[in-house]
Amino acid sequence: MKNFAIMCVMLLMAFAGIGLSGGVCFAADKAAPAVASDYVQAYYFHATRRCATCTKLEQYSRGSIEANFKDQLKDGTLRFTEVNFDEPENRHFLQDYNLMYRALVLVRFKDGKQVTYKNLDKIWQLVRNEKEFSGYVKTEVETMLKDL
Repeated sequence: MKNFAIMCVMLLMAFAGIGLSGGVCFAADKAAPAVASDYVQAYYFHATRRCATCTKLEQYSRGSIEANFKDQLKDGTLRFTEVNFDEPENRHFLQDYNLMYRALVLVRFKDGKQVTYKNLDKIWQLVRNEKEFSGYVKTEVETMLKDL
């Protein structure tokens, strides 16, 4: 939700002709990139109460994705969002993705519609080995991106 609110404020500022620096910007200065309708969304789901392991799961997930997929994050074909499933507006994700605990879920969208998802459930087994954890996440994201 935070990312959505930030995007809305930035869009309003752009329409008003106000840049992030507070100055005026012009449409001719820089064209906004098109938003990809075919993309992979990586969700890290967590609860309000977080232990050290849960925090590490998010840190390793985010770290692997940011280190290995800079271009895809930049062009919007890959997106990373952390979601607190204890918040009322996010509880539907528990049923949507059959979640029982903290998880990293990859969701593929085609033409803006969800077509498939995968819960990367091995992250719990690999949390004590950052290198293997990162490799697992990288491989799974590559596989999901390949079908875009």
